[in-house]
Amino acid sequence: MRKAAWILASLFGLVFIGATILNADLVAKSRSALTAAGLAGSLPSPEARFHLLVILPDSDDAFFAKLLEGVLAGAPEAGAAMQVERYPAADTEEAERWFDIGLRSRVDGMIMYAARGDDVARRAILAKAAGVVFVAVGKDAPAGPLPCFIGSGSLLQGYQGGGIIAGSLKGAARIGLILPSGRIDGSDENYLYKGVEASISMFRGARIVATAWSEPGLLSGEGAAAALIRSHPDINAIFCANSRDSLGAAQVLVDQNLVGRILLVGADETPELLRYLDKGVIAASVVRNSRRIGEEALGSFSRMKAGGPDPGIIEVDSVARLGGAKK
Repeated sequence: MRKAAWILASLFGLVFIGATILNADLVAKSRSALTAAGLAGSLPSPEARFHLLVILPDSDDAFFAKLLEGVLAGAPEAGAAMQVERYPAADTEEAERWFDIGLRSRVDGMIMYAARGDDVARRAILAKAAGVVFVAVGKDAPAGPLPCFIGSGSLLQGYQGGGIIAGSLKGAARIGLILPSGRIDGSDENYLYKGVEASISMFRGARIVATAWSEPGLLSGEGAAAALIRSHPDINAIFCANSRDSLGAAQVLVDQNLVGRILLVGADETPELLRYLDKGVIAASVVRNSRRIGEEALGSFSRMKAGGPDPGIIEVDSVARLGGAKK
């Protein structure tokens, strides 16, 4: 009996030692990756004073590309060597894994995307306890006390987009909304929906006819726009929440010869989207300045690392780009 107990104890001991070695190896690899980032990134390693981990979804939404652009642009001045890690947009466990690696690796700072339903307050507490400067970035601010969150809210985006539509179509506006995937509540509680609803409320007769939820994938916007038009032929305006869906909806209008009959208001900007704007296929695009979000995130990291106060929630404005003759 004692022999069996000794064997079991030895087995569990080996498992524990193996797990410890694996964990140490993981942390060591993370540190090595950070060092490599200083050599291959935007700043030569001799000048890099800080290691900064950037954690963002691997998404084709132009919002994230511009956000990263802004972070990288500020790296030289901040003296930061970057390690950028992307995770599948729907894989929150992978995002949390990178957050945990950053804490255990004792990086100087983390800039991490936060969706509205994320527990950012918990992450901020854990980061502070580990001596890591934590900067959350995103669109809509999550709930709870947020020492530092930089974003550009969907409520204002919806209000601006709805205002463009109502300003053109007045009380005759019949709007279809294509809302982003990853919803955490009903469409009538979505911030973008509420923004559009508020902006058209002063035009009697204008209304949101239907909503569609986009899903991951390049053709998602096309499918959502086609479904809206098929099920609600009275729609004369479509508003999209991101660049991918805006491009998909634009292609549907071209394919179905509906340019000019349905007013399309998109979001953000890419070279292809700007071409659609120039041609008048997309009437306007509400652009959240995510590059500015990235720049603000880097600046906030630098100030907080130097002992400055927590900035709280910083809201970055969005601007409307008008297409064709509307410029």
